[in-house]
Amino acid sequence: MKKKINIYIFARRPEIGIGKTRLKKRIGKSLGANFYHRNLSKLLRTLNSDNRINTSLYVTPDSAIYNWPKYISYKVKRFPQGRGDIGNKMIRILNQNKEAKLLIGSDIPNITLSVLNEAWKKLHNCNVLLGPAQDGGFWLIGFSKRTNIKKLFKNINWNRKDTLKQVENNIHTKYKVLYTKTLKDVD
Repeated sequence: MKKKINIYIFARRPEIGIGKTRLKKRIGKSLGANFYHRNLSKLLRTLNSDNRINTSLYVTPDSAIYNWPKYISYKVKRFPQGRGDIGNKMIRILNQNKEAKLLIGSDIPNITLSVLNEAWKKLHNCNVLLGPAQDGGFWLIGFSKRTNIKKLFKNINWNRKDTLKQVENNIHTKYKVLYTKTLKDVD
């Protein structure tokens, strides 16, 4: 039996007026919420179609583990993201166990199973895998087994053109870093 592919998704409970602030400024709250809902549903449906994938959904607000919309559950385990900024949340979740894992956002329209399978294969040849985003951030970060980097997101200025570069600067040279495909994430 093949090993499970552990994919953790960061998601916000889909509702009008919450999240995707920059997108909603351009296209309006209703269309922005519709995009987010459809993209998240598509992502969960895609991941659910491959029985090798072990998907965990880390949601915000934390109360969303109890009142998540049933029409986009896809039998996925939900966990609270917890307190702190996005960096604190990600590092806590990435370091919570010693399994290899990929952490992605729920706002990547062009993500496919083949892209994720390629990323999973690359992860086994490095300590840290990064998926650059077109806007200078990243859409994916992966830790191989037993990788534990506590200060990876220390002093990061989020949502900037140099966010990925800041993260790279926090990775100690003892860790091997590889990159996967550059994709667009929608903020």
